[in-house]
Amino acid sequence: MKRLVGKVKMRTVILGILVVIALTACSTHMASHETFQMSVDRYNELLSEQKFDTARLFASETIAEEFSVRVKATKNIKVMGYHIVNVKYEESKGEAEIEVEIEYYTLSSYRLKALLDIQKWAYVTENGTKQWRLMSLLPEFR
Repeated sequence: MKRLVGKVKMRTVILGILVVIALTACSTHMASHETFQMSVDRYNELLSEQKFDTARLFASETIAEEFSVRVKATKNIKVMGYHIVNVKYEESKGEAEIEVEIEYYTLSSYRLKALLDIQKWAYVTENGTKQWRLMSLLPEFR
């Protein structure tokens, strides 16, 4: 009888540990996907608000300087809106590619234009923090 009770307790402990591991894995996935969605949404909202300099904060350190050059070229751009066309999210690789249609006009022409911005995102560690970073440049508005 003692052996049976011991086996039941051991199974309960092992099952409890497995549940904790599974929940931790799920919560990590949820946190990663949620932060990805929040990053993409906020970045594109900043573009639609003409806050290109603030949007630069989402760019990876590897492209930050070139991104800043593109920001300077946007002084005559007014974004009217954006629409996320397609999302390719690869959790196992920590990568994503977003196709975003951006409608805008230049102050010199006032003619509505559209472009397809292919945004590449990666879940990377920068400055000791794991986060979603934009790996592609701000599009060239022409």
